[in-house]
Amino acid sequence: MRGAGRRGAGFWACGLVLWVACSQTQPYEDADSRRGVSACEPMTCASQGMDCGIAIDGCGGTLDCGACGPGEVCGGGGRHNVCGPAPCEPTPCEALGLNCGPVSDGCEGVLDCGTCEAPESCGGGGTPNVCGEPTCTPDTCESLARDCGAVPDGCGGILDCGGCADGLTCGGGGAPNVCGRGLCKRATCDALGKDCGQVSDGCGGMLDCGGCADGLTCGGGGVPHVCGHPPCTPGTCETLGKNCGPVADGCGGMLDCGGCADGLTCGGGGEPNVCGGGVCTPLTCESQGRNCGAVPDGCGGLLDCGVCPAGETCGGGGVDHVCGRPLCTPATCEALGKDCGTVPDGCGGALQCGTCANGETCGGGGTPNVCAAPSCRPYTCGLLGKDCGAVPDGCGGVLECGTCTAPESCGATGVPNVCAASASVCVDRNLGSELPVMVKGSTAHAGDDHLSSCGGSGAPDRGFLWTAPRSALFTFDTARSAIRSLISVRSGGCGGAELACAKDGISYGGGARVSVPLVQGQTVLVVVDAASPDRFSAGYFELHIDELRASEAGACFDGMDNDGDRWVDCADTDCHDAPGCGGRGCAHHDLGSALPVTFHGETAGSGDGFQGTCGALLQQDRAHLWTAPKAGTYVFDTAPSEWGNALYVLTGCRGTELGCASNPDGGPPGSPAVKVTLEQGQAVLVVVDGMANPDQDTPIRYTLHISEHAETETGRCADGADNDADGAADSADSDCW
Repeated sequence: MRGAGRRGAGFWACGLVLWVACSQTQPYEDADSRRGVSACEPMTCASQGMDCGIAIDGCGGTLDCGACGPGEVCGGGGRHNVCGPAPCEPTPCEALGLNCGPVSDGCEGVLDCGTCEAPESCGGGGTPNVCGEPTCTPDTCESLARDCGAVPDGCGGILDCGGCADGLTCGGGGAPNVCGRGLCKRATCDALGKDCGQVSDGCGGMLDCGGCADGLTCGGGGVPHVCGHPPCTPGTCETLGKNCGPVADGCGGMLDCGGCADGLTCGGGGEPNVCGGGVCTPLTCESQGRNCGAVPDGCGGLLDCGVCPAGETCGGGGVDHVCGRPLCTPATCEALGKDCGTVPDGCGGALQCGTCANGETCGGGGTPNVCAAPSCRPYTCGLLGKDCGAVPDGCGGVLECGTCTAPESCGATGVPNVCAASASVCVDRNLGSELPVMVKGSTAHAGDDHLSSCGGSGAPDRGFLWTAPRSALFTFDTARSAIRSLISVRSGGCGGAELACAKDGISYGGGARVSVPLVQGQTVLVVVDAASPDRFSAGYFELHIDELRASEAGACFDGMDNDGDRWVDCADTDCHDAPGCGGRGCAHHDLGSALPVTFHGETAGSGDGFQGTCGALLQQDRAHLWTAPKAGTYVFDTAPSEWGNALYVLTGCRGTELGCASNPDGGPPGSPAVKVTLEQGQAVLVVVDGMANPDQDTPIRYTLHISEHAETETGRCADGADNDADGAADSADSDCW
């Protein structure tokens, strides 16, 4: 028993000295002990209450006590080599990928992951505890009661609502994107009040309503597909880093950021609206670049920066407390009364006013950018060459072409509805003492009543009495006439001596010019005649009388050679810098920036003011000013060109010719078409010149089209225009067969 007791004592002694003694042989008093044989009994994992890891056996060896099961770690409960739960480490919001609201930390605690900034909300995008825009629930075709075409789903997507059965069209009954009978009239962005993004046109298609200007977003003001400013979030004193005095909140309001403690002044440390020691130096309106309204001075006070002059408002240009003109409000297609094509919006932009339904064309009724069915074009008295009596207009109506002045009568020479004298006439009209003078007329059907020293035999002529209002040197010319004209001046009247005669003197066309000194009250007979009885001996003429000037400057658009140097108006170097010579001063019509253009006109009474490289001489012409609404390639044509004509595009009244085309015979194919590439805002002069008769001035009527160039006529076979500039339009073009 003593041996056993000693072994027990030795065992606990080993425990106290970390088992070191157990590595030695214990001396026993029995026989075995005396022989030096070890009697250590190794411990087990179980005997030590251990179930994991590496342990010692008490006899110099080690024990492998195994591994822990799922969810436990060795020593997890606080005891070595004993399995227990792992210590819990809270997971932060960032590791969880969460940024708002209360969230479990995984260790029975709760994390505060913050709040969201407007317009986001916690979980708004569909992910819990993550800031996001409120989730949009797309509409369906059924919920919108639509059954055809492409329709926005309200969440930025597009629904395909299908097609219509035979006999029905999408939107045909008048309800957008609903099948019905009849033709659907496509909506426009303007009609829908939209100016950005993709919007349904109500007939199965989509409209591209454009993008927004800088600082605006599509739907920013809360209205879908309308550009607007995003809602303004006012600043606070804290976010602005201010703690005293009035401070602008950034949204048009003022913050009261309080006062300073004793010993401090607002702005005293040099930082506006921040309390500090020292004296604050107030800011001024000028130092802040402000000139209107109430503005904080940085020291707790307000500055009165004044008021704006007439026509400007405070902040009108978009800068707070700075005077400026209010921003331009673009017009709409509806306000302008337009429903097709491209139209300027009045603020530098362009409106897309839509397309026309079947049977109608843009401008078909004669009004630009208005859909209408092409109608009968009545003739005019001038085009028919009639100047008296009632004449059919060709469309079921009657023209009243006026009355004749004695000694002429209507139809006197056998030509119906034409004023003429049955006997020789010396004076056709007394012009009195007018100055300057411009007379437009025709020698057709007049008598051969005068013979001058420089010609006139066998050609019809006209005579005019005129009395000088003062003593001076006067110029007489027939510039812009469509005949090979002759002009002569006789003293006193029909039997007077010839003072001057000329059959040239103007730099282009059939004009002639003379200069004659006269005394106040002196009367002269001015004869407009033709140089010979051959080609272009009868037709349209213009007579101009003025006091001879030293320069054409100041008289650049009156059609006459005022300074007697052969050059008329913008062709004269004196007028090269006149603003109107860019086209506005010599254009008969200003077509603006309309697109497409369908313009019906005629050349009767226009005069011969232009000459293209491909046009005929001595024919009346008509000029049209047009400004490109955007950069691109455009086609100018006169299809179907029922009467022979030339068409040319110029950079100004006497500018560079950009293109010229002609069809002397008229009729398709071969209608004149000119293709020109232009920059946005570039103005051109489009001239239609007559070519109907190679021997005599013959006015024509025409239809001028302006369209964007297309590679093929396909898909554009009913607009009347030669879109691909190949000389054939619509059904005359093989693309449309």
